[in-house]
Amino acid sequence: MRKTYDKETNINEMFDFLENQILNGVQPGIEDSYHYFDHTHKELYQSIRGYFSEALENPEVDAACYILSLPQVFNQVDIFELIHPLDWVRDEDGRLSDAFKKLQPHYQYIALAAAESANIRFNTQPALSLGLEYWNIVHLKIFWQFTAIRRKNQL
Repeated sequence: MRKTYDKETNINEMFDFLENQILNGVQPGIEDSYHYFDHTHKELYQSIRGYFSEALENPEVDAACYILSLPQVFNQVDIFELIHPLDWVRDEDGRLSDAFKKLQPHYQYIALAAAESANIRFNTQPALSLGLEYWNIVHLKIFWQFTAIRRKNQL
């Protein structure tokens, strides 16, 4: 369980981020050109990046926020219990979490691929190969966007 102080710090950082967005709202950001599953995904992504303020400086965390903000994922996860945006993939025993197991396989493979990119390993076939068997063009675009965010510093 996370301490109340940690949660309060994250919430305060989120409000600072949102205030900054309001003050500088007329400046277009690259995030506006990202591929989103739907409008809710975009709104959640912008909010979650504020909650995990490290995302503003760290592309790995930023990309993890992109995955966490998928409505299919977000609706299964309590973000206030997370230290890192991908902590929900594993439970406390290191196994795949209940939240993960509730996802449709397409989103499980996206989450696994994201976790693998953060060096979180499971005893499964590599997620990319699993995903390529099941993903349609929508899921591929989500994975491609995740990859672009993750590699943002290399542009």
